[in-house]
Amino acid sequence: MAWVKFFRKPGGNLGKSYQPGSMLSLAPTKGLLNEPGQNSCFLNSAVQVLWQLDIFRRSLRQLPGHFCLGESCIFCALKGIFSQFQHSRERALPSDNLRHALAETFKDEQRFQLGFMDDAAECFENILERIHLHIVPEETDACTSKSCITHQKFAMSLYEQSVCRSCGASSDPLPFTELVHYVSTTALCQQMLQRRDESFGELLQAASTIGDLRNCPSNCGQRIKIRRVLMNSPEIVTIGFVWDSDQSDLTEDVIRSLGPHLSLSALFYRVTDEHAKKGELLLVGMICYSSRHYCAFAFHTKSSKWVFFDDATVKEVRSQTPNPPLPSLMQIPNSVITKYCSIEV
Repeated sequence: MAWVKFFRKPGGNLGKSYQPGSMLSLAPTKGLLNEPGQNSCFLNSAVQVLWQLDIFRRSLRQLPGHFCLGESCIFCALKGIFSQFQHSRERALPSDNLRHALAETFKDEQRFQLGFMDDAAECFENILERIHLHIVPEETDACTSKSCITHQKFAMSLYEQSVCRSCGASSDPLPFTELVHYVSTTALCQQMLQRRDESFGELLQAASTIGDLRNCPSNCGQRIKIRRVLMNSPEIVTIGFVWDSDQSDLTEDVIRSLGPHLSLSALFYRVTDEHAKKGELLLVGMICYSSRHYCAFAFHTKSSKWVFFDDATVKEVRSQTPNPPLPSLMQIPNSVITKYCSIEV
């Protein structure tokens, strides 16, 4: 698992002008410690992404309570880091409490264990799933609780269906929920060559269905593509780009395919929610991976600047143009291969 992207609907403070020399606007951008042997860069990157998602951060702060699990309470640990981000005067903070809570929670599965490297995308997704269980202690994809920020903010309510153009037969709609919508980078690059004039969202839709063929529901002999329909308007949309290997030669092609704008109507075969049909999404962050190390980029809304996070290191990404939609590839360290994108809706 690699690439995850979050997109944000226009509005808010994205257009706010940056005042040179204003350190107040960058005050919340603290680093996270990663001592030798901790291998916590995957967690630190995921936490920085969640902190920079304004909608998520504010919603978490407003929650009145939760089902606490003591030492394995991911909810408490995450709120603790967020409180330190807001109030601590230290420039780099420990993420040990959340690291221990993750390890304790997933010890039976031997995932996210202390001292071991793990996947930032899986960490991000599992934090969201655990937040759901801390708020609504039921393992269900169809959560409708108004207080569950995981499903209220991130969940995509979908159904998939096969419709045969030859005989007209159709399968029963199969509803499901996604926190992450996955797309193969190999398939995406193939579609880039074949569909040069299509939008980023259309390329993603084509790539997500390529090779996903089903038998005709009436068995007429035809092989047909699946249709995925979005039924809600999630505030934060996550797209996971799956890489065939750690050393993919498609990295630059995938980065070039990234569009700063994304339409949900282009991403899915059909969108039924009227608000989702009209909403335009903007890229506001990335998590990158190279040589077994994760770092992150995020669009800081108060300063209208991209900020680079590498554990305890925090740097503003400078640009010659105001309000850049993406950090220039020339500004990304050569050692970094972008594989995980974070974006707010």
